[in-house]
Amino acid sequence: MNITIIGTGYVGLTAAICFANSGHKIISIDKDEEKINLLKSGKSPIYEKNMEEMLCQAIDSGNIEFSTNLEYGIKNSIINILAVGTPQSENSGDADLSYIFSASKEMAQYIDEYKLIIVKSTVPIGTNHEVQQIIEKNSGQKIDIASNPEFMREGFAIEDFMNPDRIIAGIESDKSQKLIKKLYQKWMENNFPILFTDIKTAELIKYSSNAFLMTKIAFINEISNLAEAANCNISDLTKAMGMDQRIGSKFLNPGPGIGGSCFPKDSLALSHIGKKYQQNLAILDQVIASNNQRFADMSQKIAKITQNNKKIAILGLAFKSGTDDVRMSPAIEIIKYLLQDNFDITAFDPEAMENSKKILGNGIKYADNIKQCYDSSQYIVILTEWVEFKEIVNYLDFKEKILIDLRNIIPK
Repeated sequence: MNITIIGTGYVGLTAAICFANSGHKIISIDKDEEKINLLKSGKSPIYEKNMEEMLCQAIDSGNIEFSTNLEYGIKNSIINILAVGTPQSENSGDADLSYIFSASKEMAQYIDEYKLIIVKSTVPIGTNHEVQQIIEKNSGQKIDIASNPEFMREGFAIEDFMNPDRIIAGIESDKSQKLIKKLYQKWMENNFPILFTDIKTAELIKYSSNAFLMTKIAFINEISNLAEAANCNISDLTKAMGMDQRIGSKFLNPGPGIGGSCFPKDSLALSHIGKKYQQNLAILDQVIASNNQRFADMSQKIAKITQNNKKIAILGLAFKSGTDDVRMSPAIEIIKYLLQDNFDITAFDPEAMENSKKILGNGIKYADNIKQCYDSSQYIVILTEWVEFKEIVNYLDFKEKILIDLRNIIPK
């Protein structure tokens, strides 16, 4: 099956590689010529477990090609997948849909027959229908639109795409349903559940899922504050809670705050959707406020422990382990507060230092390795749960150091 995917970001590239390795013929389109040339050479612009290996397999199989030619991609595939970014709007905090609407208008120039347009981007209720209207108005052709949101964890994107808990598809016609079944035939053969629903519900499912998980994390972060104040064991507490099948053990790890490109952005967008429909999402709004406060609280906690010793070492800059993504990273947000308080910071991260420099610049020093970071200060702060950091107590001497483990990864 010939499929064109527009956008080679986190979602688009993962989808392209996984569909290609499942036997489909993929044309992956992006305006960034440098990125396209990098991908053609078998190099991934994104750090993600197994991504580069799977990319090379797809290239070797002949099932994937990369191009900047949108017309070529549109005309050679019956299914066109939109996977462009929907970042948080700088002014309102709502989802910025300018990229997806712009891409829709560009696509329409080359659509001269029936197409199924699948939107994989995370978008507010009603966006798919707006995309459909834009394309039909500017192309003069009748198309089908479908909402097919992704549910991948950064660091496990390939694994989650190939082994999903569920596949959600919002559709409006039997023809689009048949095409999506053909698209996901390999998954259906392996008994992965696929739920067909209407388009608006599919759009809301994605936002609701992310907001619920953010709520769970924010709740356990607040409980960890209480446990610490009352001298209770937070590890035993979360283990006991997780044993309750109604609650489950996932997303019960207290930490320095919730970050990344999805949860904070999507929760804020959902809050705006609620206001649009005149619905008060009070719990969600409090979760957002709680998480924003968490970054300030953690910086104050560090300052209290160091007793105004301003020279500290930080292990971890990515928002979580397994990725080089620093978007809304708790580590970065906490560092911003510490820099306002004139802290002298040396930091190390296995993958995220280059991306961090784009945000923090020369505001902090960057160590070449864990040992160099360790040697830079008496106070060592862990802000990302990399496996490498869990093992440092086995080979570094902490008798003269104070370890501030905000990820609860070091055995007590």
